[in-house]
Amino acid sequence: MRKLRKKDLEKITVDRKIVEGLREGHSLTALTKSTGKGKGYVIKIRDQAIEHGYVAVANPEKKIYCKTSKEIPPYPEALFPLRDGRSEKAIETDAILDPKREWIKERIELGWSPQSIFEELPLSVPRSNFYRYIHRHKLMRSAPARNVMELVHSPGECLQVDWGKLFDVVDPVTKKKKTIWIFVGVLGHSRYEMARVVEKLDFETTAEILISMFEELGGVPRKVTSDNPKVFVHEASKHEPTLNPAFERLASHYGFVVEALPPYSPEKKGKVERMVPMKRRLFESYDKSQYSLECAQSHMNKKMSIANERKHGTHLQKPLDVFLNDEASLLKPLPLLRYEVETITRSTVRSDGYVRFANKYYRVDTRLKGEIALVIGNSVQVSIYCNGRLLEVYERIQDKFTSKACKDHYKESWEKTLQDHGHYLKQAKIIGVNVERFVGIILARGEGFVDTRSVWGLLTLNKKYSNADIDKACLSALELSQVNLKTVHQLLNIMAKPKPKAPRHEEVLSAQTVGGKFARDMSEYKNHLRLVHSNQAH
Repeated sequence: MRKLRKKDLEKITVDRKIVEGLREGHSLTALTKSTGKGKGYVIKIRDQAIEHGYVAVANPEKKIYCKTSKEIPPYPEALFPLRDGRSEKAIETDAILDPKREWIKERIELGWSPQSIFEELPLSVPRSNFYRYIHRHKLMRSAPARNVMELVHSPGECLQVDWGKLFDVVDPVTKKKKTIWIFVGVLGHSRYEMARVVEKLDFETTAEILISMFEELGGVPRKVTSDNPKVFVHEASKHEPTLNPAFERLASHYGFVVEALPPYSPEKKGKVERMVPMKRRLFESYDKSQYSLECAQSHMNKKMSIANERKHGTHLQKPLDVFLNDEASLLKPLPLLRYEVETITRSTVRSDGYVRFANKYYRVDTRLKGEIALVIGNSVQVSIYCNGRLLEVYERIQDKFTSKACKDHYKESWEKTLQDHGHYLKQAKIIGVNVERFVGIILARGEGFVDTRSVWGLLTLNKKYSNADIDKACLSALELSQVNLKTVHQLLNIMAKPKPKAPRHEEVLSAQTVGGKFARDMSEYKNHLRLVHSNQAH
């Protein structure tokens, strides 16, 4: 039996009205006016009704008709056989294409598309007739029907979210095209809708939108359902996706479960999926030439207030009423402190162990050189992850003149020396106690490199003066309250004598020629050599 189309149902309805009017004695002119059909069509239906025995002629001269004993079948059964004009064309198409059926099947089995087969077909038939021929004879395997399970959510259970493109605008400053997006959230039970117009799809913007939606609802649903965008999911999976650490911390703060759907499964969040095209339609009345983010969001808020006040086609109630009456009280309460949105970036660990974040550098183990680190930071601290493991947490650098931060266990020995003054005091104590006091006072000034220069100048005086003389000079300088290197030099010139100079190179050589206590003179060795040579000559 052929499937009835809308056009067939309309014909069955009109034909029934004409036949019923004839059986009640209405004239052809009256039926023409009441049905809106032409008189020729009414006459044709009258003749078919007489032929099938539904109507009999009561008065041929006045063209009055009456009903017969044959009853009209119940609606929507057709009174007359429906004639399909396509069936005649189908017979003609079959006659043309049947000789080539095996040729067509062979190419379908090879994986050809119907379009390619039609283009290579050595026969001339309309394209639509060719496609109907394939469908009618089931030459092309159709995809199996998908049985999608109905999504039913309890009050406060789920918030489904999705992104979609709204339109493109031209930036008046840069003259470049800019894409405007829409972020939509729908509560699974009440179908209460929220929408935000955004210009970015980064994590900071997305997190702010989610927080604003929770604040609009006055609570938090038990789970948030979404696709697998990078701002939410680091690695999509059919069974257990790897979530973005920043999103996990947002979910932990607000106490909701993340449901990242398997890839290619948009039907599992169908309640929000079908809302994105509707939001584009709502902006058909918006003047895009006067675009601004605030104006666009205001336009969307007006549309959303109207949408939430209309009866929904599923539960036949207003989403706002269902939300207020059934769902609002079952949402989790908002936390006392608002979540501070974090910035997340991926950075490669440099050869010196530093990772870049917001144009500042934070150090980790140099053995991780070349690894990709996930850096999450807020206004207070910066957390560094690598391979799903937390490496370090730093205080965020706030000084614009400081660019690097490094913890002590990552510093090289020379770096520790530059910042730790303990070794200066240790070296000074070897020379004398008063020298240690003198160095401690210099370092307490906190003048950085200026202080260290003075300290090194003092510590190297033991090359020229004895330790006792240096310690005595430092004591005198302390008693005079003149803690500077120049005063120590002047006191040493007055109070002490320099160490004797080391012997020169010539003196060292002459001492070596003299030899030690048991060394022989070189002339004796020369005599021995002359005797040896003279004996060999004989």
